Amino acid sequence: MNLQQPALLKNLTIIKPNFHAFTARFHDKLAESCTEMSYPTALQFNEKSFTLFCVLERIVKHLDRPTSVAPFLAYHLIYLKNQGASKNDIKLLSNVFYETLKEHLGKHFTYESQLAWQEALRFFESFANNSLFNVSNVISLQQKIEQKQSHKI
Repeated sequence: MNLQQPALLKNLTIIKPNFHAFTARFHDKLAESCTEMSYPTALQFNEKSFTLFCVLERIVKHLDRPTSVAPFLAYHLIYLKNQGASKNDIKLLSNVFYETLKEHLGKHFTYESQLAWQEALRFFESFANNSLFNVSNVISLQQKIEQKQSHKI
């Protein structure tokens, strides 16, 4: 099991009974952000709240098997692509989601939870950027050697 998974699942259990409030807060924060992409109205967000929770829960429950999460996540990322998401929007979505978690969970957003969500959101950003924009944060050994050499000069 993924080391962060228990903390993530615990947070989802806390959020689940009042997920509509979570998505409303997330939508409000998204509306305040500088996102370039289109996103649903507050009413549409509310209507999709249960679906959003199910998607989130499924991804978290399968984090220990990235090969099973990847096709599922890629399928849902098509929505972001169709809404005109940019690389900046992906980062913004992660930041807004994290801040919403922080506010919504309050004292339940422990240090362990914070680290777990940061790791999960890094995975999301990396996967989304790779899938949507063919951008990877992985560099070759040759690139790493060249970087070290250029820093010595």
